[in-house]
Parts: sequence; structure tokens; C-alpha cells
Amino acid sequence: MIYFNCSKCGEALEAPESMRGELLQCPKCLFPEKIPVPSEDGPIEIDLGENNTPVNERPKAKIRTFEQESNLGHKSSLKRAMIKTGNGATRVRTFHIRLSDNAMSYLDDQINEWIDQHEDIEIKFVSTTVGIVEGKKAEPHLIVSVWY
Repeated sequence: MIYFNCSKCGEALEAPESMRGELLQCPKCLFPEKIPVPSEDGPIEIDLGENNTPVNERPKAKIRTFEQESNLGHKSSLKRAMIKTGNGATRVRTFHIRLSDNAMSYLDDQINEWIDQHEDIEIKFVSTTVGIVEGKKAEPHLIVSVWY
């Protein structure tokens, strides 16, 4: 099976290997999604863990920043002053969540609350990626880095 998400609504989809490259209509938004094909860099699908549970069937969890899962935390006394001219970034804050609709909404709320609490920051750049985060089990997460 191939596991992937609808590019329009994010719904978790699956299809047999034999359908690679064909169109599959998303049951949620009816968008005709092309089933991923492997690239030269390797397969596209994400390892969903030991039991291959689709993203939309997993238990919902709240967002966590990396500092909540490690003993590192953010340094409170950094030497370089923040640049508030609109050029360059001097700090980064990274958030990550499991892949689900509810988690994405929660992520928005958490990032907005963090920005509201820090009126002195100016967002310079935001990067996102999907990667495997290891906890009790390895799961795909959306990783958002906010550079300020």
C-alpha cells in the first residue's frame, strides 16, 4: 500500500502499489489526487510506524516544541541582539505536531499565542518539513521553524 495525503484538504489517503501515477478521488473534498510515484531520490511514501496506521486514524495529540521533549530548552540569555530591521534572523523557534486536521488547528493557535506573548519579535522566515520524530514510536510530524 501507498500512504499519502490529499494536497488540497490534507486527508490521509492510501492506494495499492499497482495504482502509482494514476488519479484517486479524495473522499473528503473530491479532488482528483495523483498517486505518488517514486523519484530518483527514493520512495515518496512515509513510514507510518509498526502497524501502518493511517494518519487520520491515530489518536489526536497536542503540539509540542522540541524543548518540551528534551532537557535542552531555549537559552534565555543569548549574546547576539535581535535584528529588527527586517533583514536577517538571529533566533529560531521550532514546533512539531502529528499529522492531523485537529493538530494543524492547534498548531496555528500555539504559534499565534507565542507571537502575541513576544511583541518584540519580528518574523523573518518560516520553514516547514515533514519528518519522522521518535518518541514512544517513530511517527511522521509536521516540523515548523519560525526564524525571527
